[in-house]
Amino acid sequence: MSRAKQDGGNPELKLSITPMIDVTFLLLIFFMLLPFRSLDRRLAAFLPREKGLAPTIRNVPIEPKISVVLHRKQGEPATRVKLLDTLIGSGETGFAALDERVRTIVARNRDLPGSIDATGFVPHGDVIRAIDSFRAAGVEKLEFRGAPPKGREP
Repeated sequence: MSRAKQDGGNPELKLSITPMIDVTFLLLIFFMLLPFRSLDRRLAAFLPREKGLAPTIRNVPIEPKISVVLHRKQGEPATRVKLLDTLIGSGETGFAALDERVRTIVARNRDLPGSIDATGFVPHGDVIRAIDSFRAAGVEKLEFRGAPPKGREP
């Protein structure tokens, strides 16, 4: 038998208002924040776009430097030496020419940094020989670049 019938027919109704308060606060917050959603469309914002009507041209100053490229393929007997993208020799004659030309360049401008790019199968001794050329000329700033040859992991 139910409780309402036991109490004499007057059932006691309990109304939980907690969910109603939660919904009311959620609606209140939603309607308070609604104007801000439309406000961001009205603000003038100049954001960068991935693609535009005109390409952006950057003027990046190129820093002058004494660049040396050392290259040797597998099976070659000597390393080829390039100074400022010009082949100056290979083997010991190339390094002797490198010594002389780096000294000449540094005599004109002592603040130029150096760059050594060793590619292919260049032995470490040839890289050290190029470093010695820069050090003998008085270059204090050196940059190294290079990658392992194809098929070899670093």
